[in-house]
Amino acid sequence: MESKKSTFIMYPTDFLAAVHNFTKRQTGELIIALCEFNLYEKISLKISNEVKDKFNVLQKIIDDNNAKYLEICEKRKNNAKQKASKPRAKVQQTDSKTSAKLLTDSPTENESEKENESESDNDNGGREREVQNVDNSGFVGAPSADNVADYCKELGIAVDVPAFMDWHIKRGWRHGKKYVALDWQKAVRQWYCKDAGISITSFEAELASRQNELGKGKAV
Repeated sequence: MESKKSTFIMYPTDFLAAVHNFTKRQTGELIIALCEFNLYEKISLKISNEVKDKFNVLQKIIDDNNAKYLEICEKRKNNAKQKASKPRAKVQQTDSKTSAKLLTDSPTENESEKENESESDNDNGGREREVQNVDNSGFVGAPSADNVADYCKELGIAVDVPAFMDWHIKRGWRHGKKYVALDWQKAVRQWYCKDAGISITSFEAELASRQNELGKGKAV
């Protein structure tokens, strides 16, 4: 015998109202009848007319409740599909716009000046800049936290990688008009100098000196 379903929806208030004047035996018969019908679509025991009347009332309530529940489930399913499709479409749209902007942007003289000012701001830390609402779904050329950690290890410097990533992601990897994700290594060095309280110029010179010494060692 195949089962119809293993559960059904009935609220206590409906059931208690139906069995208000019932004996324990009638209440038991009604419970068994409801369970058997919703499980097997048939009733094995013989029930009285009073029990049958209450059964018909409660079964109608159960059918209505089940139909409402299925309708809610279907709506939730459709909403979940719509929400899942939006981020994917947004990522694709953002990647296309970002790629096109990087390839086609030709800054004017005023924009170049703003970029220089923004870069100078970053040299001085620039972390007081107000966080703007940006689309964080994808940044072309942006590093992962592991990329940044490996680069810091290579340079032998200590940087708060999570803080660095969080700060730049919230700002869309931009400082003014400048998209710094394509030269994130420089952003790491500037971040380190800000935290260490040293000049970026002197630090860059020190790095260049290290590379020269390393090159001489390899040549020998």
